[in-house]
Amino acid sequence: MKKRIPAAVMILGMLFGLFGCSGAADQTVSSKTIASVEMMTLTLRGMRGGDVYKFETQSAPPKLCRYREKYSGTEDFLELEKSITLPHEEMIGLMNACKVFKWDGFHGKHPKNVSDGIMFCFEAEINGGQTIRADGSANFPKGYHEFVRTLDEMLAKGEAD
Repeated sequence: MKKRIPAAVMILGMLFGLFGCSGAADQTVSSKTIASVEMMTLTLRGMRGGDVYKFETQSAPPKLCRYREKYSGTEDFLELEKSITLPHEEMIGLMNACKVFKWDGFHGKHPKNVSDGIMFCFEAEINGGQTIRADGSANFPKGYHEFVRTLDEMLAKGEAD
């Protein structure tokens, strides 16, 4: 019986170490919230070319822009397709809803037996200097499709206004 008490204490200690206490869990969740967005770029490339979404904060008010990658001779350039004014709060809300902070370090390898698809490259600077980077080929992080769909909806709604 005496040997079981130390074993139980060890097991409880390991469980607290693995799962933490409520105070530690709260700190982790709050550190995983996007509070500010200084820059965001999402590049999508496929068989028919590429699109680049940018949240541009250098100008006031901030803008959400979608560019089309163009090629002329030996020169590449971005041609502005759509642009809307977008408050920081809306971009922050979208990024938190899609859990973009969990994308950091995601590298979606191209699935076997898939001959084509969309490649993406994502980069954002958040919370005063933290960087989120993710990329993939026909393999995307959770929340990615909702994020892109919402960006397109925001741009389309901005045109109608």
